[in-house]
Amino acid sequence: MLYNVKAGIIGLNDLGNVYADLIKQHVKNLNLIAAYGRTQKELLHAKNNLKLEYVYSDDKSLIENHDVDLIFIFSDPERRPHQAIQAIEAGKHIFLANPIALNYEDAKAVKAAADSHPSQLVMACSLINFNPLLEKVRQDITGGKIGVINHISIDSSFINSLNKSHNSSTGSIFFNYALDELELIHWLIGSKLKKIHVDKNRETLICHGTSENSCTISLIVQPKIKKGQSYLTIYGNKGQIIVSNTNNKSYKLYTETGERQEVYLDPYGRFQFPEYLQLVHFTQSILGNVKPKVKLDHAVDIIELAIAFEKSKVLEEEITLSDSI
Repeated sequence: MLYNVKAGIIGLNDLGNVYADLIKQHVKNLNLIAAYGRTQKELLHAKNNLKLEYVYSDDKSLIENHDVDLIFIFSDPERRPHQAIQAIEAGKHIFLANPIALNYEDAKAVKAAADSHPSQLVMACSLINFNPLLEKVRQDITGGKIGVINHISIDSSFINSLNKSHNSSTGSIFFNYALDELELIHWLIGSKLKKIHVDKNRETLICHGTSENSCTISLIVQPKIKKGQSYLTIYGNKGQIIVSNTNNKSYKLYTETGERQEVYLDPYGRFQFPEYLQLVHFTQSILGNVKPKVKLDHAVDIIELAIAFEKSKVLEEEITLSDSI
């Protein structure tokens, strides 16, 4: 039985460095011992600052290191699918930054590799599933407090994440600025978007979508506005929920009678850093202490969705998505 998970990290760019520090300083039972760096700066950082036992200038050596149980992949997005598949086939558990690939076929290939090795845990970053306040919102929705969701509105500055702040540019507005919001929409409506359309007004993209269960969504994407006060508004047939990104303790619930309630997370000041919460959960899942709450499907689905929105933007027409894989 494992009591301590030994990890390696591929990619010590801005995002990888932030995660490496988080792992080394805050996550129990997770021991970062190895790294692969592409540049001399990354190699020196791994050796001198992180003081890792194994430092490699090629990723294959790290993947084949038998002392490593788990590999974090924070390399450039175009390299992630190949590295993930290699590491899965080498018997490693995998934690991937989003996007896990830059096209739908590569994303499905990563999922297929993970599915063929069920004893290994392959997880992609999912701040939505580890945000306590959003989990509370979803519980109230599934509990019927606002009835059936008719419409969701949100903008691309709603979620502030390490991935959004430090990830490598992909060339896609939706990959760079709206993946978290797309995952949140997908997570809340519980149904796949089938028809989408993007309108453009100068630098602002106004994205529309209709789901299989007839819920509509509007997503405003503003690349030049990376941070700001933003709201998630969920319209149900029996009420409404409004969440502000400047308040991680409570949200507003309006009933069908017009009554307003301030719904609080809890009175104990729970830790609110989703990246940390997911790393702890991931480690405990590998150790067998908890069941993993996130599968790779969400990461594949949001890539398909982001690509479809990008296609609609370029072609200036409505896009119909394929059936779920």
